[in-house]
Formats: sequence, structure tokens, C-alpha cells
Amino acid sequence: MNDIIVQEKNKGCFRTKLALLWMNLSNEPLTVVYALIPILLRREMGATGFQIALFTMLSPVLSVFSFYWGSWVVRRKNKLLPNLIGAWVLARTPFIFFPYIDTFWEVFACCAVYQLFSRASTPALMEILKRNIPKKNREYTFSLYHVLSVVEGVLIGILLTQFLTVSGNNWKLVFVVCALISSSSVLLQLRIKVPQEKELSTEAEKNNFFIEPLKESLRLMRTRPDFAVFQWGFMIGGLALMIISPVKAIFIADLLPVSLSDMTIARCVFVGIGMAGSSLIWRKALELFGIHRLTMWILLGFGLYPLALLLSPYHISCFYLAHLLYGIAQGGSHLIWHLSGTIFSADQNSISFTTVNVLMIGLRGAVGPILGCLLCELLGPVPVFVVGALIAFSGVWLIMKWKAKQSLKQLKG
Repeated sequence: MNDIIVQEKNKGCFRTKLALLWMNLSNEPLTVVYALIPILLRREMGATGFQIALFTMLSPVLSVFSFYWGSWVVRRKNKLLPNLIGAWVLARTPFIFFPYIDTFWEVFACCAVYQLFSRASTPALMEILKRNIPKKNREYTFSLYHVLSVVEGVLIGILLTQFLTVSGNNWKLVFVVCALISSSSVLLQLRIKVPQEKELSTEAEKNNFFIEPLKESLRLMRTRPDFAVFQWGFMIGGLALMIISPVKAIFIADLLPVSLSDMTIARCVFVGIGMAGSSLIWRKALELFGIHRLTMWILLGFGLYPLALLLSPYHISCFYLAHLLYGIAQGGSHLIWHLSGTIFSADQNSISFTTVNVLMIGLRGAVGPILGCLLCELLGPVPVFVVGALIAFSGVWLIMKWKAKQSLKQLKG
């Protein structure tokens, strides 16, 4: 009997790993081309600075709705796979209609659906990984598959550069192909078997759908100071990126002598090299130094990124260096953002922790892009980049201060 249970667990682990691998590889082409949308909106559709700011807000603000989707999953623990598959398909469907749209607001609507449901699938995915893959193996597998997808992204970026150079007007068709490739991973998702847990939903939870998730998030932040300081540090670093994000698109499109091909090389090749080259190192560092110290290093990288961008008008190498630094920091950010829920939850259900990540994205996204756009109108892009760097560095100081207090408590104890 025990042998049968072990075999079933091994089979479930293998199927989950295979599905995760193809989800990473099949989705990378869409991730690569999606990163170019702000520049395309500015250059191809004449989007204003305010419209770019609104577009930048899509992902974080819609995370609030994704937060409630994830909270719904908490109360329906045995609906993880339908949640994952449904959100995955809904997120990618709008891109099939890209060839038929011609205005900023139509692109905006399609991307809104994508951002809403792509975030919504994360809590279910991470809980499935937690149930089906052992902890140490899970962190290694997640990092390795991410590295493979980033290496794939570098190769796609090189090919995409050549394609856009020859036929720049067919970028909408690229989105259709990439969306169909990404959707194919559903075939492997359907083969995953998820261990069932007892449903614990109460009438109070059902009657307070909007209030209870917020109460649970506040409870976690109050009762888990280690989780709270991680969230606030990560919040500050994310806010810095949100502030400079719309300004970066305007800065690159209007002030830098770079082509769409140059932008593709920077985003796909240099960011990709930074992420691929650092991801496994970040994973090992997570094991050796812990999540808080890693967060400090990541915020340091996010602070250096806008400062390097400021040097780009003087030489194109600084433009590529900035994206390399961003890629290195993003490699660590991707790892700890996705795995933090499973790390802090230990033997508990991880969805509540992961949904706090999603909620915090929404909070900073509601403020950062508009604030960055207003500062850019008043002061210009250069001061905004400096402000963004200082905010990121303040996140490093916050975590350093907390760690110093913890060390002092241990010495006194």
C-alpha cells in the first residue's frame, strides 16, 4: 500500500514538473513581446504620457481583483486546477484578436484582461507546486525552469529583432502566434493530479467575501513581523519601479536614439542574460542567506537601474548595462516573489501569503505610475529616475534596520 502511495506521489511530482516546464517555455515568447507594448504604443499609436501611465498601472491595479480571485481559491482548496486552467486560458484569449484592433484603448482592454487573469493564476499554481513537489526540490526546479525560459527568451529576442527589422508592421500577428503557443500548456496542466484537502469555508467567510480576505491579510502582517518587513521592503522597491516605469517609456521613445531593434536587444538579450546568469545563484543565496538579505540585494539592484539609464544618452553601452542590472535584480525578484508564500507559510496553506503579495502589487500600482507621470510633467524624467533610485535604497535601509534589531534581540536573549 505504501509503495502505491509513493508511486502516485512520484507520478504527481513528475507530471507537475513537466507541466511547469512547458508553462515556462511556452509562455516566454508572449512575455518577450508583451514587454515591448509601451514602446509600440508610444511610437506606433502615438500614446500620450498619461495613457502610458495608465497602461503601466494595469498589472498592479488589477492585482487587487486577482487578490480576491486568490482569496476565493483559499476557501475552495480543491478547485486549484480548474482555477489555474481557467485563468490561464482567459488571460491569453484577447491576444487572438490583436490583428483586428487599431486604437490604444482596444489594446488597453486586451492587456487588462491578460493582466487580471495572469496574476489570478499565481496563488493556485504555487499551492499546487507546494502540494506536489518537495520543498528543496521545488525551489531548485522553479529556478531551473525559469532560467531555461529566460535563455529561450534571449534567443527569441534575437530572432524577433531580425523579424521586426524586416517586417515591423506585423507585430500584431506575433502576439497571436505567441498566445496560441502559451495556451498549449493547458494540455499538460490537465494531467496534473492535486492532493485534496478538507474544505474549511465558514458561513462568515461566505457572507463577507470582500472583508474577510483583507482581515486575513492584515492579521498575517500583524502576527508575522518577518513577513511584514519583507512585504514593506518589497513594496518600496516595487514602488520605485512603478514610479519610473511610465517615465522610462517616454524617456526611451522620445529622448534616446535607439530603434525598436535596440530596445528588443536590451530587453530580451541583456535582461535575459542578467536573469539567466543570476537565477540559480539567487536560489543558492536564498538557501544560504535567507529571504530578507536577498531582498536587500534586489532593492540595491533596482536602485542602480535608473541611475545607469541616466547615462544612456552618453553611450549606448550604458543603456545595455542598465538592462543587465535590471535583469540580475529581476532574477532574484522573480524567485522570492513567487516562492515567498511557500517559504513563510512553512506547513500552512500558502495561498493566503501569496495573495498578500498580489494585494501589495495593487496598492503600489495605484499610486506609482501616476505619481511618476506627474513628477515627469513637473520636473522632467531625470529627477524622477533619481527619486526612484532613492526610494529603492530606502527599502534596503528599512530591512537593514529590522535585521539589526533582530540581531540585538538575539544577543540580549
